[in-house]
Amino acid sequence: MRAVLLGFGGWISNPTFGHTSVLITDTDDSEYLLLDAGEGVYRDMCECGYCSISKLKAVILTHHHGDHMLGLPTLVQHAKIARTKIRVLGLEVTLRHALEILITTGISSYDTHVELIPVEPGSRINLGQFSVVFGESSHVVPSVAVRVEDADSGKCLTYSGDTSFSENVVELARGCEVLIHEASFNDSEDLARSLGHSTISDCLKVANLAGNRFVLPVHFGLEVPRLDPTYKLTSDLAVIFPSKCLQLEI
Repeated sequence: MRAVLLGFGGWISNPTFGHTSVLITDTDDSEYLLLDAGEGVYRDMCECGYCSISKLKAVILTHHHGDHMLGLPTLVQHAKIARTKIRVLGLEVTLRHALEILITTGISSYDTHVELIPVEPGSRINLGQFSVVFGESSHVVPSVAVRVEDADSGKCLTYSGDTSFSENVVELARGCEVLIHEASFNDSEDLARSLGHSTISDCLKVANLAGNRFVLPVHFGLEVPRLDPTYKLTSDLAVIFPSKCLQLEI
């Protein structure tokens, strides 16, 4: 399993960061799984070397905020040209908003090229060699975190989506090699919890408690958050700071 970081910014962020989306590929790059679809996500896929829309088998939307789903219409338009179909997974409320966006942006015959699959926390969906488990996160709108398990290797990755610190996300991520967790704010900023977001220390705390080997902070604002050098990490946890098109072999 390979994870490709297509972007690592939030809705209001440095535009060079892109919006946080993660592409998961199987062992031979024959199928793609996309975690969130912000603006420009198809451009980002192509810039990172993963341009084949016919390989995109499923898109998972963690919630209905624009920086996580406004790239969906472009994906569907390209699916129409390629005569393929994309499965879109998310909470029922998230899919309802996704459908409204497709209709509002004039995507004709969307039902031929999109299969909407509702999920809820606790759902497990098999997608090729991947098994995807959904967990409840803690945001200002209904939102899920996602655990992707690789049947071939037995390894897993967890993606938090947008969330403040959540024990549910800790349990979902427990034992995974990689945690990709939002870190929208510095520790000194008080807005994080009221907006349903995490500080950089919240991100590291989840990784420490879940026993992950690597943690990748994402969903930055205008600046990269500052890591407190006195923060105590477990001895076997490493922090990887993001860059566009960063690839992780898991």
